[in-house]
Amino acid sequence: MREDFRRAHPVIQLIILILLGFGAMFVLAVIAFIPFYLNGFDLETLSSAKNLGPENTVEILMFKVMQMAQAIGLFIAPYVAYRYLVHDDTYSPFRLKHVGSVAALVFAAAMFSAFPLINFLAGWNASLAFPIDSVNEWIQHTEKDAEGLIRLFLETDSILGLCFNLFIIALIPAVGEEMLFRGTFQPFMLKTFKRNYHLAIWVTAFWFSFLHLQFLGFFPRLLLGAVLGYAAHWSGSLVLPMIGHFMNNALAVLVAYFIGLDALDSDVETLGADQGQLSLAIMSTILLSMGMWLIYRRSSFNKAANTPIET
Repeated sequence: MREDFRRAHPVIQLIILILLGFGAMFVLAVIAFIPFYLNGFDLETLSSAKNLGPENTVEILMFKVMQMAQAIGLFIAPYVAYRYLVHDDTYSPFRLKHVGSVAALVFAAAMFSAFPLINFLAGWNASLAFPIDSVNEWIQHTEKDAEGLIRLFLETDSILGLCFNLFIIALIPAVGEEMLFRGTFQPFMLKTFKRNYHLAIWVTAFWFSFLHLQFLGFFPRLLLGAVLGYAAHWSGSLVLPMIGHFMNNALAVLVAYFIGLDALDSDVETLGADQGQLSLAIMSTILLSMGMWLIYRRSSFNKAANTPIET
């Protein structure tokens, strides 16, 4: 089975892994739904997310548990299968290996400094309108539904709820999505594009943003995906992009808990996006670039130090 898989074209391999992910997602979602089904919930509950309110605590818990199960199936299962079936470190160097505390702190600082730039791009992206009215209405409707569900997920008034949200909304997607996109998709793109890692990173970032199906944030998510892709490639590890991804997700969770959900639509989300804050976005770009340069230099230094000297 391994040899047959390895001989297949990279695109075929990727399609097989994605189909495996969908299959694992379906199985785990069904397993996660069984306890709620036994307690009186039916399939109609799954289609009523937009009608839920803060008082529907059990229903919201159900959606959170099912989201976790789906993320494990769709994101993590393909990476585990890829490492088992391919195990090709020539094109797949991105593993869960130690990167060092200095690199982790530098990248964390770079990601934190990137928030004004990301918000600036988000403000510009949100102002764009698709030329076809029906498509534009669908985008707006989809974005509104997604935002409503996220706000329901974020609403909690207990430390236990905060920890659960950090786990479900920040940690699981950060680990899972990096395993799928930077750990599985990007190596396939690297092989497909004959090791042109810039093209592989940006194509992966495109799909990373596109498959979220939230097009009002497409361009900032595209940039975020590229930054995470370069961090993975230069460090040879999934740890750095996981750290950056977790920080991006965790900020919304922490702001919603400590400041309030309304803050997500005010100061934090508009930092760098408001009129007159272009200078802040420029400074954010400079700091992010400096952080990424340090990651690149540290990676180059480590590779040079570990390369045997020919005699």
